[in-house]
Amino acid sequence: MGMIMRKRNKAVDVYGAIKDMVLTGQFKPGHKLSDQDLAADLGVSRTPVRHTLNRLAQEGLLEESRGKGYHVADLDAQQVSDLYALREVLEAHAIRLAVERATRSDLKELAGILATLEKLKDDPSNRGEEIRIGLKIHEVIARASGDAFLHETLVRLLNRMHFFIWMDTLNEDPQAAGLTRREHSDLLEFIRTGNADDAEALVRTHIRSAKQGILKILSARDAFYQFPKAAFSQRSSETIGSRAIRDG
Repeated sequence: MGMIMRKRNKAVDVYGAIKDMVLTGQFKPGHKLSDQDLAADLGVSRTPVRHTLNRLAQEGLLEESRGKGYHVADLDAQQVSDLYALREVLEAHAIRLAVERATRSDLKELAGILATLEKLKDDPSNRGEEIRIGLKIHEVIARASGDAFLHETLVRLLNRMHFFIWMDTLNEDPQAAGLTRREHSDLLEFIRTGNADDAEALVRTHIRSAKQGILKILSARDAFYQFPKAAFSQRSSETIGSRAIRDG
């Protein structure tokens, strides 16, 4: 599998462990995952591994190879850009509806999420949990729109984009992370005060910034995975050239 991993006991969180492997880039895009190898590395049976691979495929982190197993999702820059463009349209519409239709219960839930995030922010080890909880803000806003079809569509899209959202957020510097927290707080305030225009503008800016961030990460990732091959080709050419000179 091209990686070293300690054996874990059977109480291991198989879903969390494999998801972390994918999100932290331990497998390159397109890499085929073996349920047998993963089960051996984690010290568990193949059944929970298979369930996890299926779940991650539903979330968009993996893709199924027509009954031949699963591989790490590999979308190109244009596809990722299209996903973010669609997300911008849907979330902009959702926030405007949420400003009009959000209930006290919705506002209370959003405030509770923000309060939890505030408690987590000072400990870097909580970053993963902070990301998971932060994503709920977008789901609650979609539900608060009162449009069940919009809510369902947006939740599915966010699940499809989990990989990229996590990649972008995990690579945020402290300043960018602080800005994201302020933006979430501002969104709640805009909903409370009925400020649909500023709420929509903030959502669009937030998503466009995230898109630029993930495109940079994807570009760096592609360069990283292409380097060994390119370097090998260059060394091979130089070797062949030197041999030709000696032989000539």
